[in-house]
Amino acid sequence: MSDIPQDPTASGTPDTEASSRPAEYIADISFEDMNLSEPIRRAITERGYTHPTPVQAKAFKPAMEGRDLIVRSKTGTGKTAAFGLPLLEKIPADERRVRALILCPTRELALQVADELKQLGKHKGIKVAAIYGGASMKQQEDALEEGTPIIVGTPGRVFDHINRGNLKLDGCDHAVLDEADEMLNQGFYEEVTRILDRLPKNRQVLLFSATVPTDIQNLIARYTTNAETLLLSGDVFTVEHIHHIRYDVSDAFPKPRNLIYVLEKEEPQNAIIFCNTRDDTALVTAVLNRNGFDADLLNGDLPQKERERVMGKVKRGEVAFMVATDIAARGIDISGLEYVINYSLPEDPAVYLHRVGRTGRIGNKGTAINLFSGRELATYTVLEKKYGIKFEKRDMPAPEEAMHLWTERHLREIREGASGSVFEGFLPLAAQLKQRSDADDLVAFLLKYFFSHLRMEKVQAAQETEKQAPERKPEGRREERERREGREGREGRKERGERGERGERRERDRDRDKERPPRGEHGERQPRPPRRDEPRRPGVSLEAGPGEAKLWVNLGTADGMGPGSIATAMEEAGAPVGKIVRAELRPTFGYVFVAEEDSAAFEALNGKQHGTKTLRVEKSRPRSERPEGAPRPAPSPDAGPGEVKLWVNLGTDDGLDDAKFVAALEAAGAPAGKVLRPLLRPTYGYAYVAETDAPAFETVNGKPHGEKALKIERHRPRGSRDDRRRERKEEAPEVPGQTRMWVGLGKQDGLDDAAVTAALEGLGAPAGKVVRVELRTTYAYVFVADEDAAAFEALNGKQHGEKALKIERARKR
Repeated sequence: MSDIPQDPTASGTPDTEASSRPAEYIADISFEDMNLSEPIRRAITERGYTHPTPVQAKAFKPAMEGRDLIVRSKTGTGKTAAFGLPLLEKIPADERRVRALILCPTRELALQVADELKQLGKHKGIKVAAIYGGASMKQQEDALEEGTPIIVGTPGRVFDHINRGNLKLDGCDHAVLDEADEMLNQGFYEEVTRILDRLPKNRQVLLFSATVPTDIQNLIARYTTNAETLLLSGDVFTVEHIHHIRYDVSDAFPKPRNLIYVLEKEEPQNAIIFCNTRDDTALVTAVLNRNGFDADLLNGDLPQKERERVMGKVKRGEVAFMVATDIAARGIDISGLEYVINYSLPEDPAVYLHRVGRTGRIGNKGTAINLFSGRELATYTVLEKKYGIKFEKRDMPAPEEAMHLWTERHLREIREGASGSVFEGFLPLAAQLKQRSDADDLVAFLLKYFFSHLRMEKVQAAQETEKQAPERKPEGRREERERREGREGREGRKERGERGERGERRERDRDRDKERPPRGEHGERQPRPPRRDEPRRPGVSLEAGPGEAKLWVNLGTADGMGPGSIATAMEEAGAPVGKIVRAELRPTFGYVFVAEEDSAAFEALNGKQHGTKTLRVEKSRPRSERPEGAPRPAPSPDAGPGEVKLWVNLGTDDGLDDAKFVAALEAAGAPAGKVLRPLLRPTYGYAYVAETDAPAFETVNGKPHGEKALKIERHRPRGSRDDRRRERKEEAPEVPGQTRMWVGLGKQDGLDDAAVTAALEGLGAPAGKVVRVELRTTYAYVFVADEDAAAFEALNGKQHGEKALKIERARKR
């Protein structure tokens, strides 16, 4: 069954369209030959599907007969319906027990599968529920209590519900592992096996996987009986219906600018842009939006509601470019996606095939654009030699050509805006401006002002249009260009501007980012006094300005928050939109700064839900203004003889009480029944365990609990923490005649002292001029002679791998 519904207005019959696709995407039987029930046939017709795909046709009969199945089929071949149709046929309409459990590697894929099954089963009246981390536990509990025969979920959250007694599997006789190889690649092997162990012995197992590595073979041997194997993708993936294009990255300008130039030249209507790191997704999204391309990011740092919002916008066509990591985009099917762009090639060549499989679905044509640099030569070679992929090499536009494209785009927007305006009265002023010495500065300001307001007008117009036609798909650049060429006297390409700008809020975020001081201004960390008494770092304002209110919020970086996402989270909870001036995040809490008149609206969020956490929002007060008798919890007791006191980053703000706290640890893999006693605080808790059991609990460190990665460590008495501070490495004294440079390279970049020096010299620093290096985790201090400092400062902004180098003179100690 095609994943792309037929357009009823398209020319030609569905049969003709179907026959034009490659044979591997069209089966030699029809849906009528599959003896489907009338309600299922009606849903298929409404979805616009005309022919089953081979994987759907071949899996249907053995699945209906109750046989275990191992299915290997390439991405985009309709695997959801391959297991969905037999399940919907076999489960009675009035069933309320859980009869089928479908496990998916990501939340987005779980939502996508659940939505597809709901559409196919709606006329039969079969309920489907999606269970995944980051969403409300209460809503999922209600769905399970009402009776839902088909459950689609991620392993972590499914196992959590099993442990809590919400999900009962005694009647579940069908288990489906979708994208099984990716699920195990993400470390879900233990959760998957524990879940399968809870199923009845006579259950049917349907396993869908692109590859069959050792872990998959172990699952097959352990949980299937005489399984039938359907090998529909062969031993090697092929992507022959996708056009692969290669652009070699130019060192003449930063990599994000290379991407902008490629988009200017190729003009894709929509695309998924894949990055290898979360930091790159944020950087690329910011650069695209700043340059007039409407983009949104999807990565593991986003809260679940934000991820669902992004996916909704992408699928409705409201966002042209989705910037994503591999895990976040796994299994996502976007109808009509024309382009996939690899900002960086993945290290694993097989991942490339999964990426480009997001386009060219069900035999349609697609294009993969790749930004190529020397470090990716190994991946490129394997793709060409092993997988037979031929890349068309295209030249990166020269800076002059790219500037011409950029200039012409803005000129078209200015002319488009001028065509409906009367501006002749300002021509004398324009003539005067041109004669001034500061003419360039004034014109630049006027341009910025014009494009900022043009941006806001287009955002408002788009919102009004969305209210009238929420499913409208934005017009592509090529369609707009064709329409423009037929219009006399008009050169504007309006759509290009409409696509890019995000309105006042993004402007505010960028201005706030500009206000932040460079990293080097913070200086070097001194031996730390007790935290309560230490002064605030210079350069970062943590106090409210005139007319502002500073609010404390129990959301922090441990909850996956950043300055932008905390604003989104609070707005989704009911805060007024666009009113947060700035935000400062800590691991377990944050400060948001708002106008004094908006403070009450934010404080009204107190008690509202954000996922499973109850929000706490209150005005922050300086310590000097806090009442003497402000209640503080009693100090937590130390561990008894033979006991260990473990600190855990889960507390009452996560919706936990003592029992749920213990259950969460056990669900993550801690030994059952071994917590002697728990003690909870709002943002963290303590688990007291026997000394012999402590290592088993420490192995849970890093395991997921919903959206949060667990942190578990042995509690250190205050005396030992002070000792550790005193033992901090002493810093070498400064030497007259030398300049201390702050460099944004550190141990986490895999560098030692010599490697930092080599990296700087490789970027153009004078050789042999580094006197010494002091290396830190995220940065380093480099000492050079005073006369060489300017040459090192000139490296600022140059590319070191995927990172733009930051280097500047450090503050005096």
